[in-house]
Amino acid sequence: MKEEYTSLGLMSGTSGDGVDASIIRSDGCTEYKAIKDKYFQYDKEIQQNIHYLKEKICSIKDLSTFVNELSGLERQITLFHAEVVKEISINQRVDVIGFHGQTIYHNPKEKTSNQIGDGKLLSQLTKQDIVYDFRTNDIKGGGEGAPLTPIFHQLIADKYKLDLPICFLNIGGISNITIVE
Repeated sequence: MKEEYTSLGLMSGTSGDGVDASIIRSDGCTEYKAIKDKYFQYDKEIQQNIHYLKEKICSIKDLSTFVNELSGLERQITLFHAEVVKEISINQRVDVIGFHGQTIYHNPKEKTSNQIGDGKLLSQLTKQDIVYDFRTNDIKGGGEGAPLTPIFHQLIADKYKLDLPICFLNIGGISNITIVE
């Protein structure tokens, strides 16, 4: 049997309305068990700032133009996530935290994606190992910037012995598909 780990995943979607937090136990390959899931809504100020910047940032150049606003919002979002970690992980040991951050600008054709959220600060605040910036290497490797979803879909197909090929449709602010063959 492979070693298992307890992980906390933090995900904020395109809607910019809050954070989905999920604690799971997994060997990282074939087994997983959901332990706790909870949604945490951003306060109005964070939501408004996210949507304001997403409307203003339409190109890579705009990321530089709004660097001060992005930096301030990044800190707010990171502090919010630290509170989420504190609340959801009470009485639960966590080995690692996956921190997505909040997507502000995403364009795989330009090979760029900007998620705000400071993984190093979150690590300092929570005293936990943080894995973050998932999209960058996936995009550099020719992907669309969603590297974790296909791994999970493969695990589901294997675990439940689903007939292959199978297509998973992830419907969100930006939909994506995974085909497992």
